[in-house]
Amino acid sequence: MAKLSSGLAAAALILTLGGAARAEIAGLALPAPVETKPIPVGVETRPVSLTRVVSRVSRAKRWATISAGPTCAPEGDVSWGETVDDVLADIERNFGDEVTAAGFRLDGDPDNLFEQAGSFGEYTVGGVIKDASGAICTAPPANAPRRPGDRSTGRVSGKVVLEVEWQIYSRLQRQVVARLVTQGGYAQEHPAPGDAAGLAQHAFAEAAQALIASDAFRKTFIGAPGQAEPVLPPRLTPISMTPADRDAMDIGDAVGSVVLIFAGEGHGSGFLISKDGYVMTDQHVVGSADRVKVRWADGIETLGEVVRTDRARDVALIKTDPRGRQPLALRTEPMSPGQTVYAIGAPLEARFQNTVRRGVVSAYRTIDGFRFLQSDVAINPGDSGGPLLDDKGQVVGMTKSTYRVQETPTGINFFVPTRDALDFLQLQAR
Repeated sequence: MAKLSSGLAAAALILTLGGAARAEIAGLALPAPVETKPIPVGVETRPVSLTRVVSRVSRAKRWATISAGPTCAPEGDVSWGETVDDVLADIERNFGDEVTAAGFRLDGDPDNLFEQAGSFGEYTVGGVIKDASGAICTAPPANAPRRPGDRSTGRVSGKVVLEVEWQIYSRLQRQVVARLVTQGGYAQEHPAPGDAAGLAQHAFAEAAQALIASDAFRKTFIGAPGQAEPVLPPRLTPISMTPADRDAMDIGDAVGSVVLIFAGEGHGSGFLISKDGYVMTDQHVVGSADRVKVRWADGIETLGEVVRTDRARDVALIKTDPRGRQPLALRTEPMSPGQTVYAIGAPLEARFQNTVRRGVVSAYRTIDGFRFLQSDVAINPGDSGGPLLDDKGQVVGMTKSTYRVQETPTGINFFVPTRDALDFLQLQAR
């Protein structure tokens, strides 16, 4: 689905880790340590990368109390704005250290100047620091006098707690597949070289450990692609439809059965599959809408009712008035690599409706339990939900997503096979 800023909305289970058992240390509660289970011997892991970490804590927040001297006499507090830039300065390396220590492999080499780390794996991680608190005692370096009000003293003790919201993003599905919140706490009892930001970085490392120990992280990054159990279609009341009465159609004529779908601020594509007006598209094209606007190839517009969706498989069914138009024939048998296919859609902008492109079948893939047809035929936002046709004009798949590296097309594009779309929508021919 094309939007001014294209993206798929998706949410998974929200978890809170490290918050059940706490130990009180000098008035600041620290999360209980989290144990990371070892990776089973002989099991492959997927590469892990950190896209970025941002802070949503107000820079004006007085996040840590400051005390000083041998007795840690109260002196004031420090704002998050005085600390956050130093906390984020080396956070990618800190995250990478925790990943490798847990036995996972990093995506790319951060020490290789000619390879950008985190560009090629199927999944990537992002984080948002949501809260920070601390109690810190500063002391001057050994044998060095301390000037009044000087907080850059070189030695600190104390404790810090950070709360981080993590998101795991699938580049293939172009959506967030898991969200979870962890807390990390770090206590340094005796003065040691460092500063408040250094203590906060240690707390972030603990929050990263809690992420790595979570079921969501392990489910995503342990196991090679395709090892997930197959996802079965839901058990729903079947919907009967009247399919096309001819098995073949010229590609040029097939354009007349492909539609533009407007839902909210964006647009996507779809195609007529029955004489009774059923149109198939992606779930992320219709979103949460009950009704959508359908524009046909000749410019005529009709109103469409969203009658069924399956978010996991990303398929949706719309009922509209076909006004006598011919539906596309559906092919449920798989194709062979190298066979020619055609994609029809509205790439990037609505004015490019009815764009036809040609490619070949590259492979069939299973990703997280779902089957996909892979092709090099070019697709872009706005093509989502459009048909992939064989040389007889039969629908063999529905446009799902494209795999990009740093927003650059790769020629690796994915389509929901026709059989799967019918099964997950529980569609049957009369």
